[in-house]
Amino acid sequence: MKNKYPITATFIDEITYDIPSSNWTDDQWIADLDNMKEVGIDTVVLMRGAFYDKCLFPSKVFPTLKKEDEDFAGLIFTEATKRNMNVFLGLYITDLCWGDGDFEVELEKNKLFVDEVLERYGHIPSFKGWYIPHETAENSYNIAETMGALGKLCKEKAPDKKILISPYFKTALSSYSSFTPERQAREWDNIWSRCGQYIDYCAFQDGTASLKEYGNYLAEMKKVCEKYDIKLWANVETFERDPRKMFFPISFDILRKKIEIAEEYVEKCLTFEFSHFLSPQSIFPSARNLNTLYRNYYEKKNK
Repeated sequence: MKNKYPITATFIDEITYDIPSSNWTDDQWIADLDNMKEVGIDTVVLMRGAFYDKCLFPSKVFPTLKKEDEDFAGLIFTEATKRNMNVFLGLYITDLCWGDGDFEVELEKNKLFVDEVLERYGHIPSFKGWYIPHETAENSYNIAETMGALGKLCKEKAPDKKILISPYFKTALSSYSSFTPERQAREWDNIWSRCGQYIDYCAFQDGTASLKEYGNYLAEMKKVCEKYDIKLWANVETFERDPRKMFFPISFDILRKKIEIAEEYVEKCLTFEFSHFLSPQSIFPSARNLNTLYRNYYEKKNK
């Protein structure tokens, strides 16, 4: 039976950077996986496996604040398996511009990270893929070399696991200069001509394009994705991109419109991210309200 809800995947941003930590217990995270399952989410993406001095598990090779019995990644893998959900794990990333594009450092550190992850979790059925957390709109910070090196590493270590990326559009909403949809497509054609063979799924961040232009960007990117046999997803952001930089939950009318545009072009809608901005147990009251509006609308629409 077709899922009545359009968003079927979500990031989990437990190593928070620009949004507040929910400070949930294990039981609360388990409850939120049930919340996700209730609205048809079948895939969760742990956004960053390791970042600065934080790691999703008590790593032996990376600095970490976690104690030996604090294994968030293991919790998600295990509970996702019980719910027949898929998990993608984000790789290690040095910082938001990965050392100004030093892909050799990123590669060497991720060799250690990938080996440790596969040793700890490689046997768990829900572990289906990797997320490359190095995000950009253009060929900056050696993204082609970085993506190619990390993608090749993951494919060699675990050929059965898929690779997801989530870039953004270069527009006035995300940058001081802009690409037209056609120019954006040429940029990624150039990048993927060097590393596209390692990428399986690409989910562009929708909040970096205006509603008026969003469909045009997706239409152009769909052509490039098809050229490299990459499945086009949508990163349907459930937070506001506003001048305050406070990242509050988005209004339902805008969320619905973005989904309607995306569904014409993409195979799957992923969101950043359910637990903060769309969950009934979110720390934001307006996210709980958004959950109610979202469920009510799509339940009525798909009766």
